[in-house]
Amino acid sequence: MLFRTVEGTSVGLKNAGVSGTAALVLAGSLSLSGLAASAQAHGGMDGHLMTGPTGNKVEMVDPAHSSYVPKLARASAADRAKAQRLLNGVNRFCRTHSAAGLTANWRPGRNLSSPTHYFNPRPSRGLRPASPRAALIYHGELGGVMFTGVPLPSLGSIPRAHSHDMSRPIEMLHVYCTRNLKDAFTPNRMLGVKADIRALRLRIRPAVMDLSEAQLRAVRATARDLAGNRLRPVTPTGTAAGSGPDPVLQAMRTEIRRSLMILSEPQLRRVWSMVRSA
Repeated sequence: MLFRTVEGTSVGLKNAGVSGTAALVLAGSLSLSGLAASAQAHGGMDGHLMTGPTGNKVEMVDPAHSSYVPKLARASAADRAKAQRLLNGVNRFCRTHSAAGLTANWRPGRNLSSPTHYFNPRPSRGLRPASPRAALIYHGELGGVMFTGVPLPSLGSIPRAHSHDMSRPIEMLHVYCTRNLKDAFTPNRMLGVKADIRALRLRIRPAVMDLSEAQLRAVRATARDLAGNRLRPVTPTGTAAGSGPDPVLQAMRTEIRRSLMILSEPQLRRVWSMVRSA
């Protein structure tokens, strides 16, 4: 279902003496408040889409759960150029900053045990790649930036913003460090910049069943070496009975499969090369 800000709301606000950007923002807030009441009556809004005051499509879902993938062929040349300019600025930021420097000087987000958002000590709003609202850091690597606005300027048809609270019309946009325009604006990294990782995991997982004991030991040793202390050893349990699985082999398969959720793309490619050549 697609939701739109009620244009008449902003008109009425202007007639009441509220004008310009303030009218648009307040109109968006009123419209979102109405949506919140509707959402409560219909069991929530996860995955639903609305149109913000500046025409941006905004998902009421966390980027990690988004299914949106830009369709570049449907975008106008002007929208592709606008998105490319923004991505060029983000990639420039990623080239000139490091995860170590940002984590040392920018404020971590609420998830203090494993933060992915580090907030700019000099808060900025809007689309300023040189000074984003936050840096996105995953597993110690700078992966992108986040912009916020109330609302954001017009993004065109390619970027997809998100919001966490329909009563507060704050639009947020993740843009990831990559030269691939589609992947940069795919909110869910596993469908975009990390899609190759997902494909590798899906290849390796079933192939492990065909490995011999010697091959399993070799692949497990490599996985342990690559993952370090992030991978906990799996201890065999039980004894082999009849035609059931061998506990020792099953433990090695389980440990290798668990490592797939830890290893980076280059590391997964190394494991896949071993499995494929076995």
